[in-house]
Amino acid sequence: MEVTMAKNIAISAMKCKQNNQTFYTTVLSSKDLKEICFISRRNEDGDKGFQRLLNKSRAKDIAKYLDEKKGVIPSSIILSAQSNVKLTFDEDGSELIFPRVKDSFLVIDGQHRLFGLFESKNNYKIPVIIFNNLKSSEEVSLFIDINTTQKGVPSALLLDIKQLAGRETKIEEMQRELFDMLNDQPSPMTGLLSASKSAVGKISRAAFNEATETIFKTGPLSEQRDIRIVYKGVKNYLTAIEHVFKISKAEGAKLTKAIIFKAVFEIFTEVLNRSLQEKGDVKVESLKEILEPLAVLEYDNYTGSNKATLNRVISDMRYELNKYRESLSEDMF
Repeated sequence: MEVTMAKNIAISAMKCKQNNQTFYTTVLSSKDLKEICFISRRNEDGDKGFQRLLNKSRAKDIAKYLDEKKGVIPSSIILSAQSNVKLTFDEDGSELIFPRVKDSFLVIDGQHRLFGLFESKNNYKIPVIIFNNLKSSEEVSLFIDINTTQKGVPSALLLDIKQLAGRETKIEEMQRELFDMLNDQPSPMTGLLSASKSAVGKISRAAFNEATETIFKTGPLSEQRDIRIVYKGVKNYLTAIEHVFKISKAEGAKLTKAIIFKAVFEIFTEVLNRSLQEKGDVKVESLKEILEPLAVLEYDNYTGSNKATLNRVISDMRYELNKYRESLSEDMF
């Protein structure tokens, strides 16, 4: 329990030692942390700064998560005590004592969590790890180690387990069901979707959700709540796309190429709408006829995975589809 005596902070703590390095683990309030902590950012201090820019939007999201969603932040903020503050640890009472001095603790890790706490309307307690007597080079090395050896959980895995926590949105639920049906039942994507991790030659759940979100928001399938019908429509569409890719004979014409997969679903709604208008259905043969102009594209030339490349693929696909329609219109008149 935290006790404030005069200008000192005296707080229960545990002393830990790993590979000749000593640190203390304790709990501090966001109010106290705001008084004593500071950040050394690279853009503000070109000689010694090492932290990235603060994402204020992210900090506000964290505050909202705490205040409105009643969330918790159990992970520790990591601090380094500076030379302007003297730490005393009472071994018998397991108590850490130090003066309340402005800018006396450098934030090594957790600046967004910390500023999220500062943005909050409430005064929260949070776990804190404190290092003492570190050199500047050791502080930077610790920052590098934390941000290179402690990797986050893959987004594909987080999506895969959301249902276990009951935190899926309705769209995410339908995407999960569609993903599983396309992967497990007969379709051009059977066995080519990877649920919980990125895998070479497969589309991850994260890439799948990013690509297919649009079909649940706009177009002829957006109001459909029977996932079996959505599956049939998507399967027919992908079967027609696969037919076009075979005609193309290009090595890069693959549904397992993430940028191609995303582009294919960017034109999904307009292709299905056109098929319904011109053919009266969304059968494979109807979709093939509409999509065949895409066979002329040089899919091997689409390299990279950035937004610019994706936009180029989408633009080229739309150009070929619309060029075909324009030629028909001219013939009619």
